[in-house]
Amino acid sequence: MSTDFDVEFDKMKKSLAKYVHFHRFARRISFNFFFFILGFLFLLFFNFYLGVYSYQEFNDFFIKFLSNYFQSYKIENFSINFFERYTINFNYLFIESRYPNIYDFIFVFVFFGVLGVVLYSYRRKILPFFIWYVFFTIPLLFSVFYFLFFYKYFPYTVREFSILYVLLHFGINIFIAFANSFLFSLVTISFGQVLFNILFSAFIIIYSMIFGYLRYYVFLLILNKFSYLYFANLFFTFGPLLDFIYVISFYSLYISLILKFIYKDIGLWKFT
Repeated sequence: MSTDFDVEFDKMKKSLAKYVHFHRFARRISFNFFFFILGFLFLLFFNFYLGVYSYQEFNDFFIKFLSNYFQSYKIENFSINFFERYTINFNYLFIESRYPNIYDFIFVFVFFGVLGVVLYSYRRKILPFFIWYVFFTIPLLFSVFYFLFFYKYFPYTVREFSILYVLLHFGINIFIAFANSFLFSLVTISFGQVLFNILFSAFIIIYSMIFGYLRYYVFLLILNKFSYLYFANLFFTFGPLLDFIYVISFYSLYISLILKFIYKDIGLWKFT
């Protein structure tokens, strides 16, 4: 009985495979070791050249560009030496900020309190926004508590913030360079796709640069116009989390594109 059932189930699965596109977790693509190695080496060299080796040039350009939008600023720099042979100089902007006062605390409690009540009332319809509100509010409340009682012990300025941000952005680029090289190469089956991988990787790295420094400008603007009260939120809520979100989003888009334009034959997929 069990054998007959397995045979019939296998026939049904093969029949449905022609018409029903199973979810990706139920698919396993044929792996090509040669194109994986070829694509990985090409991508690794290209991504590290564009996103890591050329980072200093990108950094110089964007810092000078962003400085035009601040009236009072200083362009400072620091260096990191890799393996005692290669040195990267990082520029960053230093601007003035201030400690929060009683009006900042009142604004937080009133504005975010009212916003929380409104979002909670419609949470079933706008659940993603409500989740982001909770994720944003928790570190903000900790910041309010800290600056109410321990503001004298706050050890950071915009200088430390900028240094940490630039280093974090550089580290994200290293992660993107390696992750893209490995993940894109796993689904490479032709020489043409290697070129497609390189073009899409270039798009992601350039996007990372533009988004990263645009976000840096917004962060500096908040610290300059408001106060250190939002210091923690800028990292924990709008920092690396957003980078991982768009990296995963672009990889999903990439998989969808190669499914549509490259993997046209359903036989290339194995259904499990």
